[in-house]
Amino acid sequence: MEEDYEINRDKTFNSFFILYYMMYFCIGILPVNIDNLLLYVPGTTAFGIGIIAASYLIVILISILFFGYFGEKISEKFSRKKVFVITNLTWIISFGLISLSINYYYLLIFVIIGAIGIGAFGPIGFSMISDFFPPNERGRKFGAMQVSLLLGTGGGIIIGGLLGTYTWSFGWRIAYGLGFVLGLLALLSYVLSGINPERGRAEPEFMDFKGEINYDYKITFHSLGQLFKKKTVAAILIAMIFSGIANITLGTWAIFYLTTKINDVNAGLYATTIFLLAGIGGIPGTIIGGKLGDSYFNTGKLKGRVTISLIGLILGILCFLGFYLIPFYTATSLQIAFSWIFFIALGFLGFFLTSLCAGNILAIYSEVCVPELMSTANALNGFMINIGGIIGNLILSFLIERDMSLFPFAIMLILLFWLFGSFLWIIPFFVYPKECKELRGLMSERRKQLERNSEIN
Repeated sequence: MEEDYEINRDKTFNSFFILYYMMYFCIGILPVNIDNLLLYVPGTTAFGIGIIAASYLIVILISILFFGYFGEKISEKFSRKKVFVITNLTWIISFGLISLSINYYYLLIFVIIGAIGIGAFGPIGFSMISDFFPPNERGRKFGAMQVSLLLGTGGGIIIGGLLGTYTWSFGWRIAYGLGFVLGLLALLSYVLSGINPERGRAEPEFMDFKGEINYDYKITFHSLGQLFKKKTVAAILIAMIFSGIANITLGTWAIFYLTTKINDVNAGLYATTIFLLAGIGGIPGTIIGGKLGDSYFNTGKLKGRVTISLIGLILGILCFLGFYLIPFYTATSLQIAFSWIFFIALGFLGFFLTSLCAGNILAIYSEVCVPELMSTANALNGFMINIGGIIGNLILSFLIERDMSLFPFAIMLILLFWLFGSFLWIIPFFVYPKECKELRGLMSERRKQLERNSEIN
């Protein structure tokens, strides 16, 4: 029985991984096809693309907050699996319909509708992963989901870019159509093989509990207040704002900025290739970071998760400052070759180091928050990142609209914001072990309560 559950659990996680990949595959198509949208979708302007980006982020914020708080309440009436299927179907259908866009307003409407489903994935999907796996495995699992994000975004950029460039005016439509079909197949796989996790069963205190876990602890505004009293959670959430200022903004502008930095007729191709090759560093970074975090947790060195995250962020951001600000020399063949090797290596190292924290952030939340608040903590994490993204885009857009020569300064500024925010991880370094032990004590008390209730019944 236990073996069957683990097999079905792993199948469910694999479905999550593929769905997350396809979501970011579709998201990655738009940035490399802005020129095609301007040319071939009637009514689309550069300002209109900015409206799409802003609307997308705002709707995701609303969706994250809604499902972060009300998701648990909705799941009481409908299973989390049903809610998860419907929200994923929302973004899949929306991206499919985007491929048929007849004008700008059609495109805008379905980007907004798709954002509702995308925003729901974090609070619902990641809370389910927390309920499937114990604390000593969550770093690797959340790290794997970050790998899925990176692979999906890269796939969307590559395939979307190739189709958009080499298949005439409708290539970008084919890319979205492909994302729709593959996303639908991934969702079908989840519908057929996915299972619902049992709330609290993966917590160490309940692993050998044979009775039924009647988990009736509800989210209230009081419990939300308790969440913010966790200094670990509060510090990391604030740090996520600064992370979003850099990461969300660079996700939109990095390739365009690198294109302006490279003085060559093939600057766009060079910039895209260098960015994608450097970005591969995020894959081993998330995997190794998650495994190291879980290893530290298993050996009782609870500060380990925080230490590798803090050091990785500081060193990685310093690498990014060099990656974005050092000139790309193209005067001779030797300079071009050296520049390619140098920037790919420096960017790879930056992505590798800053990704060490990726699998550990949500794992840390799950180790200091009671199970019923995990989805809310995950939702707030996404909320803060997107708030940062809005701030970062406003800062950068304001500066380069005034003077394009301020582009390097704007990039440096948002990276310095991120560097400042990374030092907030010093707070969890001191308080995370204590808050983690407090949660374990609380969960032990809840188990005793369930055992007493079973004896009475």
